[in-house]
Amino acid sequence: MCSVILIASALATGEAEAGDLSSTELQNELVGRSIAWWEAGGWRGGLLLLAPDGTAEITIENANEHGDKGRWVLRNGELCTTWLELRDGGEKCYSVRRGEHGRFVTSGGNVFEIRDAGV
Repeated sequence: MCSVILIASALATGEAEAGDLSSTELQNELVGRSIAWWEAGGWRGGLLLLAPDGTAEITIENANEHGDKGRWVLRNGELCTTWLELRDGGEKCYSVRRGEHGRFVTSGGNVFEIRDAGV
């Protein structure tokens, strides 16, 4: 009986859908789309494009940095990016979950919102 109540509670609060997206879901939802992004704290954001050929472009607003070009790959259900200048060219990987209002939230604290059909 207790487990039934816990499952019903999770469904009511939306926790049942709060899992990380798979690589296939990430590919279908984010690749080739224009993505507005911002840090959860709101002090930095911009636009991100993950092109189907594995290249990536990012713009950064509200900072001295203007943007960068790099590469992306999906690995074990995570989105991994490497930029030519940002992060000294090091790769960083994030899991991504569905958030509220059709947005996505990364394990790194960024929020993604699809802006258009993209490429």
